[in-house]
Amino acid sequence: MGRKIMIVGANFENKGSQAKLYVVIDELRKRFENCEIFYAHNDEQLDGSLYRFGKIPFSKKAQSQVLKANPLSSLTKMFRKKDDSASGDLDVVSVVSQMELIIDVSEQTLTSNSSMADIEYYLNNIKIAKKYKIPMIIMPQSFGPFEFDMDTMYILGDMKDILFYPKAIFAREQYGYDEMMGYFGLDNLRRSTDMLLTDNNFDISNVCSRFYRPEIPDIPEGNNVAIIPNAVCFGKKYNEHTIDMYKKLFEALRYANKNVYIVCQATSDMEVCKELVSMSSQYGNVDMVDRELDSVELNAFLKKFELVISSHYTACVQAYRNFIPVLLLGNGAKYKELTELLGQEKFFFDVLSEECNNFDIVDALNDYLKDPDIAKTRIQTRMLNIQTKSCFDVFDELKW
Repeated sequence: MGRKIMIVGANFENKGSQAKLYVVIDELRKRFENCEIFYAHNDEQLDGSLYRFGKIPFSKKAQSQVLKANPLSSLTKMFRKKDDSASGDLDVVSVVSQMELIIDVSEQTLTSNSSMADIEYYLNNIKIAKKYKIPMIIMPQSFGPFEFDMDTMYILGDMKDILFYPKAIFAREQYGYDEMMGYFGLDNLRRSTDMLLTDNNFDISNVCSRFYRPEIPDIPEGNNVAIIPNAVCFGKKYNEHTIDMYKKLFEALRYANKNVYIVCQATSDMEVCKELVSMSSQYGNVDMVDRELDSVELNAFLKKFELVISSHYTACVQAYRNFIPVLLLGNGAKYKELTELLGQEKFFFDVLSEECNNFDIVDALNDYLKDPDIAKTRIQTRMLNIQTKSCFDVFDELKW
């Protein structure tokens, strides 16, 4: 058998996270044909017959057991769930300790906006790699801010003690790179754009079995706009402002005779998607995809749209990769830097900022609708030169 590789930091509830898992697996199989890949998941129920990778139940309890175990013994036993491909007992300590590479594909965990439990889980994966002398690579993701209070500032010391270990840590934004370098001065820190931004000729057969069949919703061609909301924008503090924003957008799109489809990217967004459908029923041009699409289906489905209005970062990246303009209604440096990279700054709005004006958002939408080819041409031009060195080249440095 080939090299054993474990991927941490992904989840199937968010289709952007799933997409990152898939593209890393695809790249690994292209480079290491016989490698054995394991997805470390947190009690997700997955149909093992659909995938060409193993699954390791890796809850915080299991992680703790691996971290505390003696590297020379395997005393702790766990049982595989029914959805796991192998039968019998899974000795999680033995399995993890035999890995020859650990890859982290998280989105944004090392930040003072995360819970301490999530940050500690993230750092513990690095500690496991160090304990068992397993090479580790942290793929492009966002970092910072690190504005911890007096009760949580101790975590900065834990970060400084362990972040030196991975072979490479890729910061997706310049902001995150500067934060990490300023706090920790890491020699292993590198810059890279998002791994999903460029087309890597993804081969689904490297990830899924022959039993997998993507189902792409069938919609009429032309005049289609996708709306991909984020439940975070509907929190108590922002709900009224967000609802007003979408009402104004629905009115503008109705006036422009666009067919609008609301798409759920994450399980946690389903209720707000339903709420938007309900409040837009009067317009007659708004529909909702009646099920959650997986990452492959979502990427294919987005190609049917001339414009994507999204509060989810990965949906924006997937749209740009297909040269589709985006109205970004997000929050944070990752959105800002992404639009600057592609010359789309005027279509980004920090919707969680008090300075955000809903009329400005509608004006930006109307500017796009007047001449959509301008935005699309600029995206195509920028994408041609966006990345001369792929972050996946780091796998070649392993010299396997």
